[in-house]
Amino acid sequence: MTHTTTHKTYCRFCLGCCGIEVDVQEGQPVALRGDPSNPLTGGFTCLRGRELITMHTHPERIRHALKRTENGFEQIPLSQALDEIAATVGALIARDGGRAIATYNGSWAYSNFPTLAVSKAFHRAIGSPSLYSPMSLDQPAKAFVPFRFGIWSGGMHTFSDADVALFIGNNPLVSQYAAKSGLPVYNPWRRLQDAINNGLQLLVIDPRRTEVANRAALHLQPYPGEDPVILAGMLRVIIDENLHDASFCTDYVDHLAAFRAALEPFTSEYCARRAGVPAEQIVAAARLFAQGSKGAAVTGTGPEMSPRGWLGEWLVLALNTVCGRYYREGETPRTAPPLSPPQTQRAEVFFPPEPWGEQMLQSRVRGLGQLGDEFPCNVMADEILTPGEGRIRALFVLGGNPMVAFPNQLKMASALEDLELLVAVDPWMSATAKRAHYIIPPVLQLERADATLLGELYFEEAYAHYTERVLEPGPDMLEEWELYWELAKRLDGPLEINRNPLNMDTRPDKHSLTALLTQGSRVPLEQVRIDTAATGGKLYPELRTAVAPRSPDNQNRFRLLPPDIAAQLAELAAEPLDADGRPAHIREHGATHLLASRRIRQFFNSTGHNFPNLRDKGSTNHAYLHPDDMAALGLENEDLVELSADTGAIVGVVMAADDIKPGVVSMAHAFGDTDSDTGNVRSQGSSTNRLVSDERYFDPITGQARQSAIPVSIRKIC
Repeated sequence: MTHTTTHKTYCRFCLGCCGIEVDVQEGQPVALRGDPSNPLTGGFTCLRGRELITMHTHPERIRHALKRTENGFEQIPLSQALDEIAATVGALIARDGGRAIATYNGSWAYSNFPTLAVSKAFHRAIGSPSLYSPMSLDQPAKAFVPFRFGIWSGGMHTFSDADVALFIGNNPLVSQYAAKSGLPVYNPWRRLQDAINNGLQLLVIDPRRTEVANRAALHLQPYPGEDPVILAGMLRVIIDENLHDASFCTDYVDHLAAFRAALEPFTSEYCARRAGVPAEQIVAAARLFAQGSKGAAVTGTGPEMSPRGWLGEWLVLALNTVCGRYYREGETPRTAPPLSPPQTQRAEVFFPPEPWGEQMLQSRVRGLGQLGDEFPCNVMADEILTPGEGRIRALFVLGGNPMVAFPNQLKMASALEDLELLVAVDPWMSATAKRAHYIIPPVLQLERADATLLGELYFEEAYAHYTERVLEPGPDMLEEWELYWELAKRLDGPLEINRNPLNMDTRPDKHSLTALLTQGSRVPLEQVRIDTAATGGKLYPELRTAVAPRSPDNQNRFRLLPPDIAAQLAELAAEPLDADGRPAHIREHGATHLLASRRIRQFFNSTGHNFPNLRDKGSTNHAYLHPDDMAALGLENEDLVELSADTGAIVGVVMAADDIKPGVVSMAHAFGDTDSDTGNVRSQGSSTNRLVSDERYFDPITGQARQSAIPVSIRKIC
């Protein structure tokens, strides 16, 4: 009789970290389900998380190191691959300097937290600043706007305490995106319905009538890219009708009157005509949001990938701030990350140093500089292709797929093929991996120990989970961080984590490395390991503390209207409009529609496209059009069309959808490759990033390219 063992662990498909139970027989996973005893996620799993067994057992999974040769990829010993990679890296550093070596830490690298720290330690050791991550691909404004606007030490209201919530271009029922103050990713359908049943007023601004919009008390459906216009109009109503938190603004907000003056052009009538929504809806949304006692506005990828994403995120923070959506002195927030150092939360504003500007190292192209310790993804292709000192010649891609994730796909293909060394740490022959010189098979999540170090920053409760490995990895597989330790050892380069030098003779074990990364945490890592060994994740409500008073020497105030924001508001209001009230520039180059980004339930960006159960739910990224547009173009469902912009063209498969406006086409990103055409678009989709320019339409601080609200023309392919 075959013996079955059941292991409590958690899913690392996204940052939800849902507790799961995995049944194992003879070293193989045979069943997976949500853990009903988990105190945070209560047995919930999503359809992607339920495919973890497929991920580990898929017949196409790469299990041995591969080297590209004239005859294709050939299997070689892992030690040989590491030796050859290290030798090439050493030679490139000697010839071109450390900056020639680059890393892209993709979404999957983030799920294995030590990878970020060790890869950065390796880059410090070789003197290379050439680091990249998804942070600058789709929502960089969310990460960086607060540095200039101001951060409330006591924290923003969470969804659990909310009686009103505003979601802007965010469909968490499908994306399950972890956003602070947004709908929790664990069991979002139930959490949302329970909140509505308990009186939550849900407001949604979205060009689509999404799954979450269908549950809203009020849904504003603008044209893509007009979120800043609606937010400006709402703020004008709130201030004019004295619905703002006047006391909070008096104590903590600068330049409220000047901010209101800058909003003068954004009357409800102007905003309604331009955005394509009724004026009375803008007024109603402003009143509903302002009259709530707790609850925040949050954005998703749509607004940030559209033009003026920085301004849109700024106005979201302004909306939350003038309405006072922060925990005040004496109130006790729910959050207190157990594996992070304790911090006294105070009723005050603070300003970390801005992690951009002239004090940061500058890129060689487009005037863009570092964001913190990374460069924006916008410049990576040109940093590879542009000759001169500092040119990238080697790239490590960890848990990501730049070929389908980055803007300007054809340029990215040229860049990857121009490299002297491309190493992909990838379990699949992805669009990026097939261009690599070496492919290193990674240890996947059920095969490694982990702790919820990154996920806990998004949990609404003081919660942590440490899991041991459930399955044994293959002998030729590495965790992403182990690759950098192995290279450093071969290059005689010391690595340092949290000012602690790593032993370069013996590879550190995962637990001791994680312990270095959690030094000084509220709960020691070993204690979390003990607490969750048999029962799974644990809540630590005793860690929650009340917001302390403002420090006597802190007189900081939120910066509501710095000069650059005043200039952006003026530029927005001054944009020429056509006879229909729409911005005239969207009809340039003969464009007929605006392309809006969207999510697809079964896939997580570029992951899951090769899983049979997920592909059965759809293998292409349909181009959704309103039925009236379909009729006008003589189209039927599943017809092929060409979508063209001033940057390029792609093939799409059309599908009628009455949840979008006429004049809008909705299509998901992270599909396809450079060979996507009429012959294979139904099976692999098309890359919308072929329509994205990284050179003409981008944010001057973050480099965020315009990846949504793109003017396109559509024609039927006969």
